[in-house]
Amino acid sequence: MPFSDCLFVTNSPDTAVTVNCSQNFSFKNCRDYSFSELLRECRKAAFHSEPASLVFSEKFSCRLYELQASFPQLYFKKMNSKIHSDSNQLNNTINKKNRDYLLKINQAIKTRIPVLMIGESGCGKNYNARLIHKKSGNPQNNFFELNINEINPNLMETTLFGSVKGAFTGAQFDSMGFFECAKNGTLFLDEISYLSRDMQVKLLGVLDKNTFRKVGGTKEIASTARMIFATDSNLRNLVKEKKFIQPLFYRISVLIIRIPPLRERLEELTMLAINFAREQQKTIAPDALKKLHSHHWPGNIRELKNCIQRSCVQAYENTIHREDIAFDHEFFDFSEA
Repeated sequence: MPFSDCLFVTNSPDTAVTVNCSQNFSFKNCRDYSFSELLRECRKAAFHSEPASLVFSEKFSCRLYELQASFPQLYFKKMNSKIHSDSNQLNNTINKKNRDYLLKINQAIKTRIPVLMIGESGCGKNYNARLIHKKSGNPQNNFFELNINEINPNLMETTLFGSVKGAFTGAQFDSMGFFECAKNGTLFLDEISYLSRDMQVKLLGVLDKNTFRKVGGTKEIASTARMIFATDSNLRNLVKEKKFIQPLFYRISVLIIRIPPLRERLEELTMLAINFAREQQKTIAPDALKKLHSHHWPGNIRELKNCIQRSCVQAYENTIHREDIAFDHEFFDFSEA
């Protein structure tokens, strides 16, 4: 039986990508359930270890934010077009950019090839790098993050590769660099576009040979860290402008993952907001979630976290309500007297 304005629910974002429409729309949960029955089914999905999906009629779409507040571990998606038994139709209701992004995250988890994450500042490249590290291999292995833009270019080689005693004035003992510290774990190099040309050449050599030398040393040390890179710059343009060497671009971009801005993946907003509030021992009311979904989020996840932390301070209760939410731009909109 086809519905319009259905509410699609899943306990895994992967389910929304791979689900077979013809199978799911034959499930008994397509019936006209009461809200209490819907809550019972959502509760089952929330605690189910295997991927599960549910489809409910349009009358529950108006209670979306209430459901999201009650089940932060579930993913909810409104579907506004009529759905038929075509197995491709459900996939068409999911934002294609989000679908590609989730698929590539899963591909990165299953392999150790170099990954390049691109996207706007604050869109969650750091979060996804940590997610890939946590879900692939042994999460107990080290995760090291280095923002290239924060390091003095003169200290970059020592920071990455370490140094031996006597390599330069003040080098009184051997030191470990990030490559050595991240052995068997993950090394995340953020803002890779800011790496100097000389260091780009040296990094390319390390990636090609899978070995490196400490500054002042002669011993070749195996490079066993899993490599993830990130940038909010257009590396192709930088290659054309001779600011980024082409061989290194091809070496780090084996798997390219574009992280969509938060405004393109609002289905994740509720989960992120609830997690940020939970860090401050707060919960979020449905009216507050609705207001959060109305915002454009130019600052992406970084802006969302800042907004939630501000709301936690302003809230008089343990629950954040609509009136506690204030967006950054509201503090800079001055009207003339």
